[in-house]
Amino acid sequence: MYHLALQLHSWNRWVVLLALLAVLGRAYRGWLGRRPYHQFDDRAGGLLLGTLSLQLLLGVALYGWLSPWTQTAFQDWSAALHQPMLRFWAVQHVGLMGSGILVAYVGRRRVRRATTDADRHRLSVVYYSLSLGLLLLGLPFAARLWG
Repeated sequence: MYHLALQLHSWNRWVVLLALLAVLGRAYRGWLGRRPYHQFDDRAGGLLLGTLSLQLLLGVALYGWLSPWTQTAFQDWSAALHQPMLRFWAVQHVGLMGSGILVAYVGRRRVRRATTDADRHRLSVVYYSLSLGLLLLGLPFAARLWG
């Protein structure tokens, strides 16, 4: 079960990144090109949050029940925090990904409450760019750069 959940989590990562880049591309074009905020922009944001929700669900299952990395960390937190790989999976990855997802959710809510098309595009750019940055920092290959 662990390997299946890990594979799904890994594959969905690419779907999340593609959806995020697509939403950001539309937001930048809309903002800089002073274009109207279409229903498709709203649906793309909803699709992004759907993929993020699936990723979060798979991540929580891995973190809480399935992963041998976090099971080891749960047994002895002080030892886990001194091992870079365990610390990454048990603390840094979860914190950065959770923050990135939270920023995307808050951004989506703020975008939907905005009153003008320019504000919707601008808020999409700000929140989804910040979300992308946090998510990229939390990816395993990024951890090797600063961990």
